[in-house]
Amino acid sequence: MFDNGVLMCKLLMLLDSNCIDARAINKQDNMNVYHVQENIKMAISAAKGMGIKLIGIDAKDFIKKVPHQILTFVWQALRLSVSRSMNLKDTPEMMRLCEEGEELKDLQKLPAEKILIRWVNFHLAKAGVELRIQNLGKDIVDSVALFHVLNRLDAAQCPLEGISDEDLDQRAAKMITNALAIGVPDLVTSHDITQGNTKVNTLFVAAIFNTKHGLEDLTKEEYEAASMVDDDVEGTAEERAFRFWINSLNIEGVYIDDLISEFNDGLLMNKLMHTINDQAVDWKKIDINPNNDFKKNINNNAGIEVAKNKLGLKVIGVGGTDLTKGHKKSILTIVWQLMRLHYLRLIGDKSEDDIVAWANELVGGKHTAIANLRDK
Repeated sequence: MFDNGVLMCKLLMLLDSNCIDARAINKQDNMNVYHVQENIKMAISAAKGMGIKLIGIDAKDFIKKVPHQILTFVWQALRLSVSRSMNLKDTPEMMRLCEEGEELKDLQKLPAEKILIRWVNFHLAKAGVELRIQNLGKDIVDSVALFHVLNRLDAAQCPLEGISDEDLDQRAAKMITNALAIGVPDLVTSHDITQGNTKVNTLFVAAIFNTKHGLEDLTKEEYEAASMVDDDVEGTAEERAFRFWINSLNIEGVYIDDLISEFNDGLLMNKLMHTINDQAVDWKKIDINPNNDFKKNINNNAGIEVAKNKLGLKVIGVGGTDLTKGHKKSILTIVWQLMRLHYLRLIGDKSEDDIVAWANELVGGKHTAIANLRDK
């Protein structure tokens, strides 16, 4: 099913409708190997940009139907799908899961599995149960934790009857029946639970969370505090797009989860510039282990000099210390220009004026010409 790339593309487009242009997908009958490779390469590129790690996986693995490589892709796509709502913008009530002394931004950085574990333990604590889990595998094979969580979510439809059954499969079956009663999708069998399959059980616990998280509504003040994390909608969207671009470049040792916090040491900026122009960066001037702000400033100052003098970027008013301190606007300004330069070089060192002229020539007077790329 995945050997021609069409299903891969469609699955990714369910996660992000803008990740692939549907018109670019080859869908004709009897596709040749070149059309198939185009589809799969396009899907792999989009997947990496979305944060799906496909190290050592290429088009041949899908064409040859290599099971474990295909399952690696499918698992990560499913994981990404079920964890999309686990953020303060879509689920502000998640702030209830913050631990003492922790900021909301720290919570946002946690992987989906960590958030789900906190969520389960939150409900166990509220239920007055001493049990706590450390993982989504062996710690839930006895179904006890999930029995209590479901009972907290809806005591009427999810009673604790069966929680003491000696047969773990029977106990898991009753727990799953409770989950189905509140609308959780039918994703797992009792055997999946008792075998401690971490990946399958992660999807199941995430499905429970997405169906009914059971976290108390926020007060007005709490809601405003949670909203402040995502108050810069445009900046957040830009950061996400830039992060996807960086991850799609396949730079060795580089995978970005949080652009702002991971850009401040100067290494990432210099690696990006090296990818665009492998002669631009003098690595003798770069500290590859910048473990303090002084070393980070050196890297960032050297990077800014390369950006201005060798790549022609406009970095007016931006200094190395701005990047070291994690000034969001300064970082987004530089990354935007690097991404723009990269794409312009991909199409043959064209300028924006060249692109505008090409677009106007292509429509041939059938539509109103545009003056520039800001023209609405």
